[in-house]
Amino acid sequence: MTDQTDSTSKMTEEQLIDCAREALSESSWVIGECASQWTKKYAKGRTDADFGAMVGLSGDQIYQRRRVWETFGDVREQYAKLKWSHYYIALTWDDAPECLQWAEENEATVAELKAWRRAVNGEDLSISEPFEEYPVDSEVAFISDEPISVKDPSEYGQSDRDGFESGGRDQADAAATVGGHARDMGTSGSDYSPFRSGAASPAPQGSGAETAVVAKPEITPEQAIKRICAAVERSYKMLTPEVQSAFPELKPKLKTRFIKAVSDLNSVAAKLQ
Repeated sequence: MTDQTDSTSKMTEEQLIDCAREALSESSWVIGECASQWTKKYAKGRTDADFGAMVGLSGDQIYQRRRVWETFGDVREQYAKLKWSHYYIALTWDDAPECLQWAEENEATVAELKAWRRAVNGEDLSISEPFEEYPVDSEVAFISDEPISVKDPSEYGQSDRDGFESGGRDQADAAATVGGHARDMGTSGSDYSPFRSGAASPAPQGSGAETAVVAKPEITPEQAIKRICAAVERSYKMLTPEVQSAFPELKPKLKTRFIKAVSDLNSVAAKLQ
């Protein structure tokens, strides 16, 4: 890691741009490192959007990759089993090192990592989180280098606005940002909501189309015990003297929930001895 950083620090602006271009379909880490070095040495008031225009990505995509590199570039080799998207989703977490270590030890997916963190923080997992997308290494959007005309906003008519709202935004760019966004579900006219009543119902029978459903493989008992051990060990570490001293002041419902959870775990553990 150090050798690679040293080599990019000696690159000219043109070499950094070429290096980032060559990594477009291969490594978000390389793009982030090149963007970071360019920002430090050559930006001179220019932004991630300017670097992205030269490389072929949007400003948001460059910003994402640069921030992930600057935050985790020096430690990513400690988590060889994790993907770039694990680091991206943990970018703003104050407990990122602990979470990434758990994901590494348990070979967890991004979804599993998020669920484990919510559980550790005492969140109710029965409540769904808002829909969220995050980019992965292979999700890059190429920006056309052909010049296009730009209209003054006041010149747009209703048809122009409708056209922009329905498809004017680069769809690949939208997929590489974190924020949730509306999805076009076709022109049937029916309202769609991922949380509507019956959203999880089976598909209607006799529709004429067959769908192959692949069941998610179940984890082995050994994997289950390893994950439980990791969760319990980290939970124990979180029971600091400060937390213990503040426990009597917590809400009765939360205290009862905690005691019951620990008691249930102890009961099962006693039977296994």
